[in-house]
Formats: sequence, C-alpha cells, structure tokens
Amino acid sequence: MRRIKAIVYGVGTMGKIMTRYMVEKGVDIVGAIDVNRDIVGKDLGEVAGLGRPLNVKISDNADTVLSEQEADIAIVAVFTQMDRMYPIFKQCIENGLNVLTLSEEALYPWEVSPQLAAKLDKLAKKHGVTISASGTQDSFRVNLMAVLTGASHTIESISVRQTGDLSQSGQVAMVNYHIGETKDEFYQKTREKRVPLSTLTMCLEAIIADLGLTIKKEEQSAEPATDEMDVEAKSFGIVKKGLVNGMTKIIDIGTEEGIKFHGEQTMKVFNEDEKAEGELNECYVKGVPALHLRITIHDIETKSSIAAHIINRISDVINSEPGYITVEKLAKLKFRAFPLQCYLKRGGEK
Repeated sequence: MRRIKAIVYGVGTMGKIMTRYMVEKGVDIVGAIDVNRDIVGKDLGEVAGLGRPLNVKISDNADTVLSEQEADIAIVAVFTQMDRMYPIFKQCIENGLNVLTLSEEALYPWEVSPQLAAKLDKLAKKHGVTISASGTQDSFRVNLMAVLTGASHTIESISVRQTGDLSQSGQVAMVNYHIGETKDEFYQKTREKRVPLSTLTMCLEAIIADLGLTIKKEEQSAEPATDEMDVEAKSFGIVKKGLVNGMTKIIDIGTEEGIKFHGEQTMKVFNEDEKAEGELNECYVKGVPALHLRITIHDIETKSSIAAHIINRISDVINSEPGYITVEKLAKLKFRAFPLQCYLKRGGEK
C-alpha cells in the first residue's frame, strides 16, 4: 500500500511538531513552505528536530513547491483568519491537494465567512479534493460535546468554558490578546477594531449545526484578563501584575428551538497555579439529566494534542467526499496505531 505524501505549509512551532508526528506515522513529506528567513533553505528534518535530514529543503516559493511536488495533502499552519488563509487554501486546492489546517476560523466558517467557505467548497469539488480544519476543538469542543448531548432527554441550555495558556505563544498572539496593555488601552483598542473571533464561537455553531438547530441570535463581547502577580510569557517577558495578560471572550447564542448556548473562552498567560491546574475544556448541559464533562491538558501536552488531532485526521480528510467538510461531518476521530496509509480507502482515491 502506497504511503501518504504531504506538504507542510508553515514550519512554525506546530509545523515542526506535526512534521515529527507525520514521520513517525509513516507519512512521506515531500515539500515544506515558510517565509521565515532564518529557516528558508534549511532541511526540514533538522529544523523540526528529527536529528536527521529529510532531504526536503524549506522554500519560500509556494507556487514552485505546490506545482512541482506530487502530494496527497497540504498540512497548513499559518494564519487564523479566513480572509488571510483563503488565497493559501485556494492555491493548494488548485494544485490538486487536499487541505487540513489548524486555522481557527476555518474550523466552522459557515457563519463567520460564508462566502469564502462557499467558494472554497465549490473549488474543492471541482478539483476533487477535500478541505477541513482540526485541532483540540475538533474533539474537545465539538464532537465530544455533541456526543454528550446523546445522554439527554431534554435540554434547556449548554454552557462551555475553555481556558488556554499563552505563555509559550509567539509575538502574534501577544498582540492579538493585548498582552502588557492597561485595561484602558485594551478597551480603546477593542472598540476601534474587531476583536479576533473566538474559536469557541465556531465550535458552538458547529454543535448547533450538528444537532440540527437553527441560530436565532448571537452576541459576543470581550473582557481583559489580569493577575494579582507578575507572570512571564516566552516571547514577551514579564507581564506586570494588573496589566492585561490575556482576554476572555463571551458568547451567547439563542436558537429557534429555544435551547440556549453560552461560551466563555479565556486565553491568558498562566500563573504557576494555573499551569499546575492545566488548560481546561468544560461543558455543562442543563436538562434531563443534568450533565457535566471536564477535560484538562497540561504543559507541552497541549501542543502535542493539537498536533495529534491533525495527524489522526489526515486519512479521514483524504477519504472524505470532495468539498469543504467541517469536523462534525467527518468520520469519528480515532487514535491511529499504524502507519496512516493503513487507514486509506482504496489507496485514498476519491
């Protein structure tokens, strides 16, 4: 059985981890793309920390890599926003590649960017490939939550709470979450420009779609997160107590069927107590019966889990029908114990 061939589009922190995981699961990486001058021209295996070369040079010429390298799928980890990711997705699809991405707005884009999603869906069907997104939200905030509701006879509301540690995040996250600003600066800036969309919003929208419900009203707001002690972020340094060290995004969605959805997503630079507790994904279902699901992830395991979601989804995306297929429509996510080509249907042909 032939091995899966992949192109890594974005060789940042997550791209490096996913490279290692793909190699361990028998994927042949045939191309790598990044614009970071510090790594362009270097061997992907060495940059990813494999301890050996892969004979794949990192290139800043996406057109050349995508057109010249024959591959099954592009693993994309670049931007969050759909409008910034659209030309990259389009480029991959037009070169006949399936696409699997970490891009947060790509998880369930039918509410935030319906026109772009529709264009990509049409384009993917034309070229006979699939585009999808994954990450910890795939299971922790969409599919496990939806499965939990299967134990319900009636539901009044679903509340989801999620926390994440920014202490190892890069400069982009520091800016997006207003790290080191005063509260006044935070409120001024969030009034002047759109607050980055909460991934939890898209997760709730995906659950609502999966349950066959219809969104009636949606409201979002954001509040600064602070701490009573100094905290440290790798790419920022010390964030003094009282200054903004993250953000809480609050989401409320009403449905035509009367079931209410509430979400709170806090992304901040964790203090030592919070690091010990770990990142949290929690769901409360108010109804008959009342249900509570709690999942915690600790330290580097968070990024390991993000990468594992992507790698375990590769064969599902290749096997799926063409189009923009969001995670609630993909096959049940599972651990892959064997080389990934073992999970392809008829060699992965669509």
